[in-house]
Amino acid sequence: MTKKNRLKCKFFKPTKRRKRRGRKKVIYQINCVIKRLNIICPKQKQQKQPFIGVKPKVRRYFFVAPHDINLSGEKIVLFPNQFVDDKGETVAKFIDFGQEGYFNLYVNGALQEGKLYHVNSDELTIISTGQTIYKGTPIILESIGFIISRKK
Repeated sequence: MTKKNRLKCKFFKPTKRRKRRGRKKVIYQINCVIKRLNIICPKQKQQKQPFIGVKPKVRRYFFVAPHDINLSGEKIVLFPNQFVDDKGETVAKFIDFGQEGYFNLYVNGALQEGKLYHVNSDELTIISTGQTIYKGTPIILESIGFIISRKK
């Protein structure tokens, strides 16, 4: 090949090989890098995915200790009619969301460990720890549940 016949391309890299009779032959190899590749697919019918939302539902119940409560010895049981809700109304039952929720207990604004109390819709039982809840201490029971909403 002569210089006139050579291809001038930035993607081609010349390499030299010798043939049997001593003549040099130039072979071109393609070296290129693909920086961007666009794949065009035919449009398919898109189905609308249903919207699934999770909404928390929170109920709070408030109780202020009318006297010192000694937590040594027996368990302390508090009933729903001793509590008021966010609106200040007396509570008939605690709302229990079952597997879709949980309860939190706050004594004097501090979150209590789950093993220190038991709750069902009819009562709150506080396990004895040897401590005292003093008169005027707020006890807050928080019931949190999750509701799934689906829209098409």
